Amino acid sequence: MKIGSMLLKVILALVVIIGISSCTKPGSITVAQSNVDYYTCTMHPSVHSKTPGKCPICSMDLVPVLQKVANDTGAKDNSGKGTPGAMTDNGSMGSMGSMGSMSIPSANQPPGNKPGEFSVPVERQQQIGVTYAAAERRPIQLSIRSVGVLEPDQAKIFEYVARVDGYIQDLKVTSPGEQVNAGEPLVTIYSPDLRSTEQELVNLLNERDRGGSRASLDQVIESSKQRLRQWNVSDQEINALEKSRKAAETLVLRSPFAGVVEDVPMKQGMSVKMGDRLLGVMDLSRLWLWADFYENEVGLLRVGQKLDISFPAFPGKKFEGQIGAIDRRLDAMKRTTRVRVDLDNPQDELRPGMFANVELKIDGGEGLTVPVDAVLPTGSRSLVFVDKGAGKLEPRFIRVGRSFSRTDSNGAEASYDEVLEGLTEGERVVSSANFLIDAESRIQGALKTWDVESETKEKSPASLSQSPKAPLGQSAVPAFESVLAAYDRIHESLAKDQIGGVAAQAVSLRASIRQLVSSSPELMKEEGYRNALAKLRRTAEGFDARNLEDARAQFGFFSADLIAFLKVYPALVDDPIYTITCPMWKESPAQWVQTTAQVKNPFLGKQMPDCGQVSGPLQALK
Repeated sequence: MKIGSMLLKVILALVVIIGISSCTKPGSITVAQSNVDYYTCTMHPSVHSKTPGKCPICSMDLVPVLQKVANDTGAKDNSGKGTPGAMTDNGSMGSMGSMGSMSIPSANQPPGNKPGEFSVPVERQQQIGVTYAAAERRPIQLSIRSVGVLEPDQAKIFEYVARVDGYIQDLKVTSPGEQVNAGEPLVTIYSPDLRSTEQELVNLLNERDRGGSRASLDQVIESSKQRLRQWNVSDQEINALEKSRKAAETLVLRSPFAGVVEDVPMKQGMSVKMGDRLLGVMDLSRLWLWADFYENEVGLLRVGQKLDISFPAFPGKKFEGQIGAIDRRLDAMKRTTRVRVDLDNPQDELRPGMFANVELKIDGGEGLTVPVDAVLPTGSRSLVFVDKGAGKLEPRFIRVGRSFSRTDSNGAEASYDEVLEGLTEGERVVSSANFLIDAESRIQGALKTWDVESETKEKSPASLSQSPKAPLGQSAVPAFESVLAAYDRIHESLAKDQIGGVAAQAVSLRASIRQLVSSSPELMKEEGYRNALAKLRRTAEGFDARNLEDARAQFGFFSADLIAFLKVYPALVDDPIYTITCPMWKESPAQWVQTTAQVKNPFLGKQMPDCGQVSGPLQALK
């Protein structure tokens, strides 16, 4: 009985184990793995791996991309449940939550989607916080801010210089800042030469009074008076001399206007020679404010424009000035120009040397605008996502103008971009969470589809006939190779986080571009080549290598102009040229060129050296 009882228990245990194992799905994981085409990174779609792991660029977990095209609810297995964390080959992901639950059609779009469009279910948009804003026409109120320093009005400074040899007999003012009134004595100079000249005038006056030749004496007397005037002797003192007929031994210098003493370099009792500086007087009732404005703001400046000015010394108080002059020169390093603002100082509270904050408000009329947050800068272009209804979105590149801010009825400040091309009034665009939308659309390939359409349009026979590409002349090849060599050395330094030597290479880059200009006289006759090269040269002249961040930003601007130049005038070199884009860099255009496909990121350096999406090569023309 005991053996039978034990045997029965063993049989029951086997039945339970077999039952449990029959309820499992041993093949589900295998099936899920067999559906995986490859693994990719949501931030760097160019990364493809056959096995799961980490992204070599940003170290995020790789996401599986399934082979089958699924519907909008995600990839389904035979049981009807989504594969967790999986992404279909159309770019959608399984039940990961957040962005992973989005469903985006594949590059082979279903009939309901136009090329370049993709779908994000409305409920998923709500979960990730997608909001929309309409492209509307608004008054464009531009505001330009700068800083400046107060200086005296150069027309209201009087410098006293000794015009006669002598000695300082008496100083009425002794230190800078002393207030003086118009006509107030400042300094007394003893001069034997002055006495002899005044005595000569007295003798001539006496001779005329005794009945001498009046016509000839009047001329000589006037010449003597004019000599005294040149020595800063006033007309009042000359008239007094005519009446008293007593020559003075001292010269009294008086203030020409009410103001303050600038400085007093002389001391009482010192000897002075002709040309020595005695002291200076300033009238501070009107001051100059010199402010720096950037190159892209110069076109908005006009003489006579009113500005609002504030000073840290007077918090909460506003002053008004007017542009009096605009310097026609541009600082090659700072890329700024100086603007003179005339500022009244009736209360005598402003002082030379004070720092000031300047704001110029300009009415730019009315234009089509979208919120700044709706625009994604991609380097060379700006991207928005247009709402097509029913969860469909269209990535669209637009051309934007200036950014501006305005205050709404609730007192909140909002920033907008002026739209010059690419949108029509009333179209709705994604205004928040667009970075997540952008990442998903890149995984899907919607942007790639849009780029292909744009490039096809640009390369159509009509467009090619309008802007023919021309190869560089043979004489320009060595100079252009020098440009690329200097550019490559700067790129290598930035990729290694090294600022040393970049300034010297920037000088070499500018010299190579100047040589390129002089070595291609025939091509310089062509307007397109001349304009493209002039833009490249201007950007190189403004290359600022004072610190690593500024150098990287300037490198991005120069690279954008270089890529535009290469697209029209490919270099005569043996190696192909690759264009690489960094999706993480936002401070300037985020593209650069290399002669190899191995990414060396100049913007992020050693922090993320392999971050970049390679396109090309742009094969050099023979």
